[in-house]
Amino acid sequence: MTKKRIAQATFIVVFLSILSKIAGFAREQLMAFFFGATGQTDAYMVANTIATLVVGMISGPLSTAFLPLFAGRVAQGDREGALKFASTAVTVTSLTVLGISVLAVFPAPTLVRLVAPGFTGERLQTTVTFTRMFLPIMVFPLLSAFSKSILNTYDEFAVPALAPVLQNLVIITVISVFAPTMGIMALAVGVVLGYVVAFASQLPALRAQNGLPGLSVEFDESTGELLKLAGPLMVGTLFAQLYTLVDKYLASGLEEGSIAVLGYADRIRQLPLGLFVTAVVTVLLPALSRMWANEDDQGFRETILLGLRYVEFICIPSAVGLFILSQPLVRLTLERGVFSGDATSMTAAALRAYSPALVAMAATQVVVASFYSSRETRIPVGLSVVTALFNTVLDVVLVRYMGHTGLALANSIAHSAGALVGLYLLNRLIDLPFRELGRSLTKILVASGAMGLSAFGLARWLDYFGSAANLRTDLAKSAVVLGGAILTYLVVAAALKCEELSMVSDLLKSRVRERK
Repeated sequence: MTKKRIAQATFIVVFLSILSKIAGFAREQLMAFFFGATGQTDAYMVANTIATLVVGMISGPLSTAFLPLFAGRVAQGDREGALKFASTAVTVTSLTVLGISVLAVFPAPTLVRLVAPGFTGERLQTTVTFTRMFLPIMVFPLLSAFSKSILNTYDEFAVPALAPVLQNLVIITVISVFAPTMGIMALAVGVVLGYVVAFASQLPALRAQNGLPGLSVEFDESTGELLKLAGPLMVGTLFAQLYTLVDKYLASGLEEGSIAVLGYADRIRQLPLGLFVTAVVTVLLPALSRMWANEDDQGFRETILLGLRYVEFICIPSAVGLFILSQPLVRLTLERGVFSGDATSMTAAALRAYSPALVAMAATQVVVASFYSSRETRIPVGLSVVTALFNTVLDVVLVRYMGHTGLALANSIAHSAGALVGLYLLNRLIDLPFRELGRSLTKILVASGAMGLSAFGLARWLDYFGSAANLRTDLAKSAVVLGGAILTYLVVAAALKCEELSMVSDLLKSRVRERK
């Protein structure tokens, strides 16, 4: 895949990701409006974490290890063998996940008490009910992940990127219609239906590509390699989720709603990652897998560098903006309905502590994708284990002094350390051009600093940090502050001749010419 094709595919995925994030934010706003930062939302988030961990420890590693093997076969012209391999991988993994899910339904109360020992009464019972609802349907995100890998390998990015949009729209519809009568149960039902629709929406595209897997348990060399690659990943996934469990464990003993505000803050932080970084990595992973299979070391190296520069061009200024404008952004997006001013202050404090990790998380996603593409799973697994253990130690220490904000800060420190180690290890594998990367990052940091000063100055001038008189006034101030900050960033980036800006500009111009 050429640089131009990577950029075009990324543009498509980014566009659909924006739609998905808009829908996702509408979903979060509805959650905040109807349920706020309360014990009910705590229950939902803990149940979702348990279901994701119990099933994801198997499904995530297998679907991740699957893509480079499948893409490698396709790159070598063996589409029939690739489909047979996919059929076995999907069948065996789906049956395993279903079996684990059913078995985990019965001891759900014990699982909840282990994860959130501070839960009692109605909050405990609601969490158990949601956990039992979520566990069996986790096979659908697994099937969606396999479908996405197959379609991305065939350079079909639009359909998998559209699936989360549809998923969010389903959840929004169910909450809007049934929350007044069903309460928090409407959210759980919407999540279940959303997973089903997200997978079903990809089936027509799989059939069109002749890539729909069948039922098969025919093991071959690729299946054995899949299990070999996925084994370490399972260990890594378990440890990667360790700090999440520790967060929930410690936060369950804090003020009610602490788990919810950490969840809201993390979702706001994840916006740039979901809008841009995930799109870049989605396109890079199959491209890097093909380059590695074809022994194209130069192309592999240049594509990694391109990915790092793209993601940091977005995430460094995003981290600065989220840190400076945390309070008004949370107020604007969430403070309505039962979501109170106190909840806004708690969420904003967590967001400030979370925001520095955005830069590291973006780099880590590219680094991990690079290792997976080269079929080297031990390094990212080891990195994940060490980062999680470091995060856990910091959690235990900082929560004593800073409460839920300490948990967020621990996450930022651990992610930053993990990203630096990951880049060092990747450099040993492929010899990264750090000098060129350093020049790009320096320009981005200067432009981001100018943007931050602009945002702070405009916010102080307009009294944007204070309480808003009404939503219309808040929106108007937001438009001025954010618009001025973004304009400052782009102008300074252009003055510094940031190549990333030229790449995006050239891409937009080519898209316009294609439509004429």
